[in-house]
Amino acid sequence: MSVNLPPAGPSAPRTRFDANAAWKSAAGVIRANRQILLVMAGLFFLLPQLAVDFILPEPAPGLEGEAAGEAVLAIYASWWPLILLGFVAQGAGLLAIIALIAGRGRPSVRESIAAGLKALPTMIAAQLVVGAGVGLGMLLILLPFAAIGGEAMTGLALIPALALAMWIYARTMLIAPIVAAGGVRNPFEAILASWRTTNGNASRLLLFFVLLLLATTVIYLVATSVPAALLAVVGGPRAGAITVALLGSLVAAAFSLLTAAVLTAAWRQLAPPPQALP
Repeated sequence: MSVNLPPAGPSAPRTRFDANAAWKSAAGVIRANRQILLVMAGLFFLLPQLAVDFILPEPAPGLEGEAAGEAVLAIYASWWPLILLGFVAQGAGLLAIIALIAGRGRPSVRESIAAGLKALPTMIAAQLVVGAGVGLGMLLILLPFAAIGGEAMTGLALIPALALAMWIYARTMLIAPIVAAGGVRNPFEAILASWRTTNGNASRLLLFFVLLLLATTVIYLVATSVPAALLAVVGGPRAGAITVALLGSLVAAAFSLLTAAVLTAAWRQLAPPPQALP
């Protein structure tokens, strides 16, 4: 089974990111292939998130401040294999969905999942390289300020450090479609390809995804807080916690699916002719 793609538009690559066109393209792909994509989103996004939410123990009640933070860290330290497995499953799902909606030759679901799994090591390696680069860049900014002025200057230096991290993220956010649909298997080539593809559009891409994340956060809060509060009154705190986990996982899965579609739409807009789809 293959997906139905909307018209790809003119063959000439766009040099300016069009957020409205990317949104319409992503919504069109999801609407035209909602049955396939919803099944894949449930398998790769919803189920791993639910597994983590329901298997992971909760901190002991009544803890506050540092004690609560230490309890959470202790849980993560004990259950990190499960958390890591959840992230890997969601990453594979993201790549599989991108390969399904943008892969060459209109791949089937099975072929898309296989392509996502093949691209996953490249994606992980590229993200590790990017993360190391971001961490090193932030340290180079923060350490001189910390040496000069202590905590006060370090806090001030967080502004340019975070700005640098966000800029690097914007320049490398197209790694996923480049490895999943573009077929790049060298992580350094994938990073350089994303860097070239996002040239001149990093601020527009970053603004678009920040707005998307903010909208999703608002939806998450509205979708979980009100029903959870009502069910907590009727069924107790446990019922409220289960409601938050279920509804929150649904919102997170929808956001991941939309992210895959939007990243693909942005890549199709900005990729040079050898990568652009016909």
